[in-house]
Amino acid sequence: MEIIKKHKVSLVVAIALPAAVLFLFFRMYQKDVREIADFSASYEKFEKALSDFSRPYFASNNEGKPATDDFERKADEALSELYAKAAARLSSLIKNDAELMDTTLEIAELCRKELAALKATKRTVPGKDVKLDKLAEERVDWRNKRQTAYARFKELAGVKD
Repeated sequence: MEIIKKHKVSLVVAIALPAAVLFLFFRMYQKDVREIADFSASYEKFEKALSDFSRPYFASNNEGKPATDDFERKADEALSELYAKAAARLSSLIKNDAELMDTTLEIAELCRKELAALKATKRTVPGKDVKLDKLAEERVDWRNKRQTAYARFKELAGVKD
């Protein structure tokens, strides 16, 4: 009993310090997992916005120009959000953290290029310009690269479908 009274502070520090360190690591890991989930959600949002933006062009355009402008604005906003989520920093508690961060930035850049190709395709007049097929082919290439990079991201992050 005398020893406990004498070393009470040391005992409290010996118990509290490891608990605080474990809590810190747990919170860092939770933040990393949340960042990965947020990036995936932003990617899905961008993919939906891109699909909506491309639909009026490729399908019959009953919605008119204002709807197309609205879809373009939403795609731009989704791309901005995706870039913000891609810039997140992961701690070394996550497996493949450096490669994951590089892949998220790569995906965001591929998304930007695909959206730019879609905008160029939409702004090209079909009757006057023969490069419409080339632009559509370029967009398909960017989409394939984006989907491949996202599949690699899911594999690195351990995300299941």
